[in-house]
Amino acid sequence: MPDLCFAIPPSLGDKNARTLARQFASILYEAGFASVVPVRSYETLEHCLLSGEVHAAWGPPMVCARVQDAGGKVILRAVRYGCSVYRSALLCRSQDDLKMNEIGSPGLRRPRAVWVDSQSMGGYLMPRHHLRTHGIVLREAFEQETVLGSYEACFEALIACEADVTASYASARSVGYVELCGEDAHHLRTFAYSGECSNDGVIVGPTAGNDSEVTDRLAKLVANPAHRQIFCAALSADDVETPPEDAYRPLLALSE
Repeated sequence: MPDLCFAIPPSLGDKNARTLARQFASILYEAGFASVVPVRSYETLEHCLLSGEVHAAWGPPMVCARVQDAGGKVILRAVRYGCSVYRSALLCRSQDDLKMNEIGSPGLRRPRAVWVDSQSMGGYLMPRHHLRTHGIVLREAFEQETVLGSYEACFEALIACEADVTASYASARSVGYVELCGEDAHHLRTFAYSGECSNDGVIVGPTAGNDSEVTDRLAKLVANPAHRQIFCAALSADDVETPPEDAYRPLLALSE
């Protein structure tokens, strides 16, 4: 077995990703992982898992679905506030009188949209799917669309009036922008919610998916109460669970 590598995504911003890497490093080292690396995009994360450059990762739902479809395995799923699923919330500035049925309407100003990443469920795929199901033609609805790489960057763009629409993940108890924006959260408001999907999870790549040593090491890690607490805290999760085999595959239908 070569030196094992664990990857984490950039969705919470570069600063948080580096902090997570440090938090993960100590317990993953004890579990046999030689390195923990933050990656710059979900596309890179998926490529690294499929190519075998990394052996396991904390991945967003769509990366979990695609890597699982290619032969990988989702071995853990985050649980937050007692729920293993979440939604997306479409956001605008608090003072803007933007309504769902106004997006793409003829004669009205087309808003500028910013999204997290083209493989982000809460920050791209779910909100755009929600808009399409309401008859909105996306290529005509927005003046421009920009991918910024993290929720943090998207919220900052709205607050700075550099964009008009974005999306946030939304749990059973809160909407992500409230947690990430802190005292600036009052500048934003939710004007629509999407359907649900499974939470992010820990995915083992296809080159390592049939090797029980990788999954056994991760299972042993979370079986240790102290390590499990650190692991979940770094994932901003209350707990982790073993997901059903079909928990992520249906999400492939949302791909654009």
